[in-house]
Amino acid sequence: MGEKQYLLDRTLEAWKGKRVALAVSNEHSFTGILDDFDEEVILLRDVVDIAGNRAKALVVKIDDLNWIMLL
Repeated sequence: MGEKQYLLDRTLEAWKGKRVALAVSNEHSFTGILDDFDEEVILLRDVVDIAGNRAKALVVKIDDLNWIMLL
């Protein structure tokens, strides 16, 4: 019998390569392309924050994530 695939894993797998928005610690919001994830972190590329600042990549701990949505 295979290991149970959790809802978060299934959802993030379906969203890979697509633009998402997320909030970190109720303070910072970002948009970017969901590049990869594991049980601990999410990796975004081509990131823009709420103020319009741009970055090539962002790593966020899943424990610090408040919400994530598909754009």
